[in-house]
Amino acid sequence: MTARGAAGWQRWAQAGMVVVALAPISGCKQVKATSADGYRPANVAAASQSAVKQVTFTAEAARRVGLRTETAVASGPHTVISYAALLYDGKGVTWVYTTPAALTFLRTKVVVDRIEGDRVLLSDGLRAGTDVVTVGATEVYGAELYIAGSH
Repeated sequence: MTARGAAGWQRWAQAGMVVVALAPISGCKQVKATSADGYRPANVAAASQSAVKQVTFTAEAARRVGLRTETAVASGPHTVISYAALLYDGKGVTWVYTTPAALTFLRTKVVVDRIEGDRVLLSDGLRAGTDVVTVGATEVYGAELYIAGSH
Protein backbone atom coordinates (compact mmCIF):
# COMPACT_ATOMS: atom_id res chain seq x y z
CA MET A 1 0.00 0.00 0.00
CA THR A 2 1.31 3.45 -0.85
CA ALA A 3 1.73 6.25 1.69
CA ARG A 4 -1.14 8.08 0.01
CA GLY A 5 -3.37 4.98 0.24
CA ALA A 6 -2.47 4.50 3.91
CA ALA A 7 -3.31 8.13 4.71
CA GLY A 8 -6.70 7.74 3.00
CA TRP A 9 -7.40 4.58 4.95
CA GLN A 10 -6.54 6.33 8.22
CA ARG A 11 -9.00 9.13 7.47
CA TRP A 12 -11.76 6.61 6.77
CA ALA A 13 -10.91 4.65 9.92
CA GLN A 14 -10.98 7.82 12.03
CA ALA A 15 -14.32 8.82 10.55
CA GLY A 16 -15.65 5.33 11.28
CA MET A 17 -14.54 5.57 14.90
CA VAL A 18 -16.51 8.78 15.29
CA VAL A 19 -19.64 7.10 13.95
CA VAL A 20 -19.12 4.06 16.17
CA ALA A 21 -18.47 6.27 19.19
CA LEU A 22 -21.75 8.15 18.62
CA ALA A 23 -23.87 5.00 18.16
CA PRO A 24 -24.18 4.15 21.90
CA ILE A 25 -25.30 7.69 22.69
CA SER A 26 -28.27 7.42 20.37
CA GLY A 27 -29.05 3.98 21.85
CA CYS A 28 -29.30 5.41 25.37
CA LYS A 29 -31.71 8.09 24.20
CA GLN A 30 -33.90 5.39 22.67
CA VAL A 31 -34.03 3.41 25.93
CA LYS A 32 -34.97 6.50 27.97
CA ALA A 33 -37.70 7.48 25.49
CA THR A 34 -39.17 3.98 25.54
CA SER A 35 -39.18 3.64 29.33
CA ALA A 36 -40.62 7.13 29.87
CA ASP A 37 -44.04 6.04 28.60
CA GLY A 38 -44.88 4.25 31.86
CA TYR A 39 -44.67 0.69 30.50
CA ARG A 40 -44.48 -1.85 33.34
CA PRO A 41 -43.16 -5.24 32.22
CA ALA A 42 -44.15 -7.01 35.44
CA ASN A 43 -46.57 -6.80 38.33
CA VAL A 44 -45.28 -7.83 41.76
CA ALA A 45 -47.68 -8.87 44.52
CA ALA A 46 -47.41 -10.46 47.95
CA ALA A 47 -47.63 -14.23 47.84
CA SER A 48 -49.83 -15.95 50.38
CA GLN A 49 -48.05 -16.78 53.65
CA SER A 50 -44.56 -16.28 52.27
CA ALA A 51 -41.77 -13.70 52.24
CA VAL A 52 -41.39 -14.16 48.48
CA LYS A 53 -43.52 -12.22 46.03
CA GLN A 54 -45.48 -13.41 43.05
CA VAL A 55 -44.29 -11.90 39.78
CA THR A 56 -46.54 -11.67 36.74
CA PHE A 57 -44.95 -10.68 33.44
CA THR A 58 -46.76 -9.15 30.51
CA ALA A 59 -46.66 -11.23 27.34
CA GLU A 60 -44.39 -8.58 25.79
CA ALA A 61 -41.95 -8.73 28.72
CA ALA A 62 -41.79 -12.52 28.51
CA ARG A 63 -41.09 -12.27 24.78
CA ARG A 64 -38.36 -9.65 25.26
CA VAL A 65 -36.63 -11.74 27.93
CA GLY A 66 -36.99 -14.91 25.86
CA LEU A 67 -38.59 -16.63 28.83
CA ARG A 68 -38.51 -20.44 28.73
CA THR A 69 -39.66 -23.12 31.13
CA GLU A 70 -39.01 -26.84 31.59
CA THR A 71 -40.82 -29.49 33.55
CA ALA A 72 -39.04 -31.07 36.52
CA VAL A 73 -38.81 -34.86 36.29
CA ALA A 74 -38.45 -37.67 38.80
CA SER A 75 -35.32 -39.80 38.94
CA GLY A 76 -35.37 -42.26 41.80
CA PRO A 77 -35.71 -40.30 45.05
CA HIS A 78 -34.77 -37.01 43.36
CA THR A 79 -36.53 -34.33 41.38
CA VAL A 80 -34.33 -33.30 38.46
CA ILE A 81 -34.18 -29.85 36.87
CA SER A 82 -31.90 -28.13 34.40
CA TYR A 83 -28.97 -26.29 35.98
CA ALA A 84 -30.19 -23.18 34.10
CA ALA A 85 -33.23 -23.06 36.43
CA LEU A 86 -31.17 -22.83 39.62
CA LEU A 87 -30.61 -19.47 41.34
CA TYR A 88 -28.45 -18.62 44.34
CA ASP A 89 -29.36 -15.67 46.53
CA GLY A 90 -26.85 -13.47 48.38
CA LYS A 91 -26.71 -15.95 51.26
CA GLY A 92 -26.10 -18.96 49.01
CA VAL A 93 -29.65 -20.32 49.37
CA THR A 94 -30.87 -22.17 46.26
CA TRP A 95 -34.13 -21.26 44.52
CA VAL A 96 -36.10 -21.85 41.34
CA TYR A 97 -39.04 -19.98 39.85
CA THR A 98 -42.15 -22.10 39.42
CA THR A 99 -45.07 -21.15 37.19
CA PRO A 100 -48.38 -21.58 39.05
CA ALA A 101 -50.22 -19.83 36.19
CA ALA A 102 -49.41 -18.48 32.74
CA LEU A 103 -46.77 -15.71 32.92
CA THR A 104 -46.88 -15.92 36.75
CA PHE A 105 -43.79 -16.89 38.73
CA LEU A 106 -43.17 -17.81 42.34
CA ARG A 107 -39.70 -18.23 43.83
CA THR A 108 -39.43 -21.61 45.55
CA LYS A 109 -36.61 -22.70 47.87
CA VAL A 110 -35.01 -26.01 46.86
CA VAL A 111 -32.43 -28.30 48.43
CA VAL A 112 -29.70 -29.50 46.07
CA ASP A 113 -28.43 -33.03 46.63
CA ARG A 114 -25.88 -32.82 43.82
CA ILE A 115 -25.17 -31.39 40.41
CA GLU A 116 -24.29 -33.68 37.50
CA GLY A 117 -23.27 -31.65 34.47
CA ASP A 118 -26.27 -29.58 33.45
CA ARG A 119 -28.68 -31.54 35.69
CA VAL A 120 -29.52 -30.66 39.29
CA LEU A 121 -30.76 -33.43 41.54
CA LEU A 122 -32.98 -31.99 44.26
CA SER A 123 -33.72 -33.70 47.56
CA ASP A 124 -36.47 -31.28 48.65
CA GLY A 125 -38.57 -28.29 47.69
CA LEU A 126 -40.00 -29.27 44.32
CA ARG A 127 -42.19 -32.03 42.93
CA ALA A 128 -41.73 -33.73 39.58
CA GLY A 129 -44.14 -32.30 37.01
CA THR A 130 -43.64 -28.70 38.18
CA ASP A 131 -42.66 -26.19 35.50
CA VAL A 132 -39.60 -24.08 36.32
CA VAL A 133 -38.09 -21.09 34.54
CA THR A 134 -34.85 -21.97 32.71
CA VAL A 135 -34.33 -18.81 30.64
CA GLY A 136 -35.14 -15.44 32.17
CA ALA A 137 -35.04 -16.47 35.84
CA THR A 138 -32.60 -13.68 36.72
CA GLU A 139 -34.95 -11.13 35.14
CA VAL A 140 -37.86 -12.50 37.19
CA TYR A 141 -35.67 -12.29 40.31
CA GLY A 142 -34.79 -8.69 39.48
CA ALA A 143 -38.47 -7.84 39.04
CA GLU A 144 -39.36 -9.49 42.36
CA LEU A 145 -36.69 -7.51 44.20
CA TYR A 146 -37.49 -4.28 42.31
CA ILE A 147 -34.04 -4.18 40.76
CA ALA A 148 -34.12 -2.11 37.60
CA GLY A 149 -31.38 -1.22 35.16
CA SER A 150 -30.33 2.39 34.86
CA HIS A 151 -28.69 4.33 32.04
